[in-house]
Amino acid sequence: MSFSPYKLYTQYRPDIAHFTPFSERTYTLTHSDQTGDLFLTVSKEFAVDQTNEMRDEVFGWWSLLPDTSVQFQGSVLVGTEEMPEAQQEIRYQIFMREMGTALKGIFYGERWLVEMNPLLSESPVWIGFKSNLSKYRGNIYFGRVKDYM
Repeated sequence: MSFSPYKLYTQYRPDIAHFTPFSERTYTLTHSDQTGDLFLTVSKEFAVDQTNEMRDEVFGWWSLLPDTSVQFQGSVLVGTEEMPEAQQEIRYQIFMREMGTALKGIFYGERWLVEMNPLLSESPVWIGFKSNLSKYRGNIYFGRVKDYM
């Protein structure tokens, strides 16, 4: 799926304002398989009420590092002990294939924030893949925020 800004719907929860610091913002990105629409929720907490039983959402947040730099971190659930390995393999491949689209959606939805804080565009992007199987678990580097702007 390729990214289209016309298929992105961004919702800011009441706890978020334009002046809310980036370090307090969290992102929950979900999608519709039927329409290809992306739904980004920006809040101080993850929008677990927007997730579904498939658990194919992407969670994201900004992290301040000890050296005062910033990185963007995310998390996806590849699988649990209840999920067969073959299904986890498919989910892993889909997350790897579609992560660029998901990141474009998040950063497009918050493009004004990145533009107002230029250091954010240089931030590295790390996504944690969660699984009970070590071959599908770990942190993967996806470049820098500016690669998705």
